[in-house]
Amino acid sequence: MNNQEQDHFDDALARWAAQPPRTPADQAARQVMARLPGDQTGGLSLGSSWRLATAAVGLALLLIVGWAKLSRIPDSVPAAHDLSLPPLAEDVVLLWLDEETPLYLTVAPPATKGGSR
Repeated sequence: MNNQEQDHFDDALARWAAQPPRTPADQAARQVMARLPGDQTGGLSLGSSWRLATAAVGLALLLIVGWAKLSRIPDSVPAAHDLSLPPLAEDVVLLWLDEETPLYLTVAPPATKGGSR
């Protein structure tokens, strides 16, 4: 889309947004509520109560299982002393992207052209 088309779209959207709504908010809310099945008084029906309770139990189980998995240290990650790596210079940081991919980062400032700082 070029700039002229974008400007045309923006102008049309602004004109549309400036118009008053065709249906007042309270009337639109009543129309939507009339189309929903079940109790319209705001209370929960027996069927929706069971669905809500089932969803709450399911969510609780997911949270418990997720918390247990996150709090456990995985066995597949080797300890730092178990890795047979050459010693790193002071200005190098080693990050493991996965079990087989090391990423070496140099954190020293770049050398100046004169050789000294």
